[in-house]
Amino acid sequence: MTTTPVSLTSTKMNLGLRETEEWIDDVLLPRADALARLRFCACLPHPVLPLGARLLKDSGMSAGAQNVWYEAGAFTGEVSAGLLAEVGCTHVMVGHAERRRLFAEDDRLVGRKSRAAAHAGLIPVICVGEPERLGPAETVQHVRRQASAALDALPHEAPAIVLYEPVWAIGSAQGADPHQAAAVLDALHRAAGGHHDVGMIYGGAVVPGTYSALRRLAPWDGVALGRAAQDCALLDETLGELLEPPRREAVDGG
Repeated sequence: MTTTPVSLTSTKMNLGLRETEEWIDDVLLPRADALARLRFCACLPHPVLPLGARLLKDSGMSAGAQNVWYEAGAFTGEVSAGLLAEVGCTHVMVGHAERRRLFAEDDRLVGRKSRAAAHAGLIPVICVGEPERLGPAETVQHVRRQASAALDALPHEAPAIVLYEPVWAIGSAQGADPHQAAAVLDALHRAAGGHHDVGMIYGGAVVPGTYSALRRLAPWDGVALGRAAQDCALLDETLGELLEPPRREAVDGG
């Protein structure tokens, strides 16, 4: 990949209304120039999305949602893709591991949500990842099945992001082995097939150095940030790494 990486984060339910506003004002907006180059998206809980969209407007960053329902109508407690677009969202996460586990969301439902997001003009962030440490072949098979179910539901021209986040790495101090992640990336590209606008990013225990280690082996399009997005020192170091010009290979001048 020759373009600048992409990045996003999800605050989950960790920040309230006032805390979200302070985080955007004190952490994100002072770094807007750098984050805009990464097309950074902050995925927020539904009640704070209008606030987030307003604060991030014209910053080069955007607000995304953490979940969506695939139909409009009488579905109490759910939020439609059309409404998310109306309040200023650009992206929406679908199929996050926590929703697959807690709410029994399966690949078919994730595909429906992906399609609904695309039809509303949103970019679905399709979350995939193995639930526990598996061997390379099992990991690739599991992740490719998840990705294919969602991507096959999309129009071929619809943009999307596939976020590979091993479930066992969420909240841990250790992420995926770069060699195994490279095999997963190859499988994701195969799953994308004829889709021309699909970014592939990695998440799970992302700290300074993670992206560089991954990129040495495979052309990842970026990373999703967890705690690094809320820690100023970690964020500054990670931004410097992501925005560092790619190193050119030494040429023998003999």
